[in-house]
Amino acid sequence: MSAYGEIIRELTACVASRTPLVILDTEERDRAQTALCEVARALNTEIDFYTECDQFTELRRGERTADAGGEPLGYIEEVLKKKTGSVFALGDVRYLDADTSFSRKLKNIVRLASERKSTVIAVTHEAVWQSLGRLGMYLKLDLPSQPERENIIKEFVRKNRIKNFEADIPLASTVLSGYTALQLNTILRYASCLEGGLTFANLNYIAMRKDRLFGKVVSITRTETGNVRSAGLEGLKEWLDRKKKIFFAPREELEKKRLSPPKGILLAGVPGCGKSLSAKLIADKWQLPLYRFDIGALFDKYVGESEKNMRIALEYAESVSPCVLWIDEIEKELYSGGDNDTAKRLLGSFLYWLQEYSGRVFLVATANDVSLMPPELFRKGRLSEIFYVDLPSEEERLSAIKLYCGMCLSFAPDEKQFNELARISDGFSYADIESAVKTSAEREYTDGITESYSSLKKSFEATVGIAFSQPEQIERSRRWGSERAVPASGGRS
Repeated sequence: MSAYGEIIRELTACVASRTPLVILDTEERDRAQTALCEVARALNTEIDFYTECDQFTELRRGERTADAGGEPLGYIEEVLKKKTGSVFALGDVRYLDADTSFSRKLKNIVRLASERKSTVIAVTHEAVWQSLGRLGMYLKLDLPSQPERENIIKEFVRKNRIKNFEADIPLASTVLSGYTALQLNTILRYASCLEGGLTFANLNYIAMRKDRLFGKVVSITRTETGNVRSAGLEGLKEWLDRKKKIFFAPREELEKKRLSPPKGILLAGVPGCGKSLSAKLIADKWQLPLYRFDIGALFDKYVGESEKNMRIALEYAESVSPCVLWIDEIEKELYSGGDNDTAKRLLGSFLYWLQEYSGRVFLVATANDVSLMPPELFRKGRLSEIFYVDLPSEEERLSAIKLYCGMCLSFAPDEKQFNELARISDGFSYADIESAVKTSAEREYTDGITESYSSLKKSFEATVGIAFSQPEQIERSRRWGSERAVPASGGRS
C-alpha cells in the first residue's frame, strides 16, 4: 500500500472510531482535503472542512455550510453542544505549538468532542503543544512517494497526449522527489511550455533550481557549479561513478536488494588539495544542485531557537533533494568541545538525522584538522565513505599544471618543461600550483606581455609548498588517514 493509501486507511479508522483529536502532519493542505473527502465518501459521513477563505465546507457535497467569522472553534463548540457524531477538520490552524489561548480552547473542545462521540482533525505542519497532542492520534502525510510521483507524471502525460516520454518517467520521478503534488503539476506544466516541450532535460533543468519553489533558509545557500574541472583524485572519481547509479535508482528496486542511496562522504586531509572543489565536482558530475550548509548560522541567543533552526534547515535540505549538501571544515562547524550545551544538542540532532535519513541528500563534508572532529561522526551508517586527500603525486601535479596553464596563460610550455615543473613542485598542494601559475598570469595581464617559461619557472621556485610550511600538521594528518580512511587518489610517488 502506498503512503497515501495508508493515510486514507488510518484516517478512516480514526473517523469511524470517533477519535476525539487527530493531528494530520502535512504541508499539503489541498492533498489532505482530498484524502478527507475520500474518507467522507467511503464512510458516507459528513466532514466539515474549515479554511479562512471558504469557512466551513461539507466535503462530500462541496457545499459551504457555515461562516464562522474567523472563529472556527466557537462554531465547533456550538455544534458539539447540540449534536453528537460530528466530524470537523481545521485546514487553517495556527498557534498550536505552545500554551496559547487558541490551543487551550482547542483542548477543551477535544474533551467535549470525546463526550459527544465526535472528531476534530487539525491539519498542520507545525509542532503541537505536548499537552494537546497527548489527547489524540498523530498521523503524518508524507510528500508523494516514488510510485505516486510516477502516477502523477503518467496521468499528466496521458491527459496532454505527450509522446516519447514513457521511458523517462521513472528517472523523472526520482529527480522530482521532494515536491508536493501541486508543485509537481506546476512543474510539469511549466516544462511543457519550455522550448522542446516536456523532456527529461527540461525537468532536470527545473529540478536543479528547485529552491525557487521553497522559502530560503539563512544557513543553506545555493552554490553555482558548471563545467567543473579538476586534476587527480581518481580514487574518489571512480567511487562516485559506481555510486551514481545507486543514488538515482528507484527506491523500490533498492528495497528489493535491501539497499539505500549513498548518504555522503567525508573528505579529510591536507589543506588546498581539492576537498572543497570536490563538492562542486560531485554536483557537476551527478547534475545535482549544490547547497552549502553553514551550521554556525543556526546559533541563536534564545533557548530552543538553535535547535528549531537546525530542524528547519534539515527539512529544507530534504525538500530540495535530490541535491548535494556541502559542509566546509566540518570540524569547526560541529566542534563539541567545552561546555557549550547548545553546540552539543545541535551535533546530536545533526548526527541523528544523518543516521536515520534515507532520502536523496548527498552530504559532502570536508575537514582539515581531524583532531577536532567528533568521534560520533565516524559511526557506521552515517557516512558512506571516508576519503583521505593527500598531496598530489608527480603525475597528478603534472596534470594540474597543464590544466591551470591551459586556463590562465597565453603560452604553453612543452612536455619537457611541464615535467620539470612537476618535479620542482614536489610538496605543493593544488592550491600552491594554482597560485604559482596565476602569479605568471597576473604579470601577463598587468605588464601586457606574454610570459616566458623561465618566468613561470621562477614563480614555481619562489613558492613554498605546504609540505615545507606545515610539515608537522601534514605528518599527523597522514597518520590518521592511513589508519581510518580510503585514499582519494593513487597516492604520492
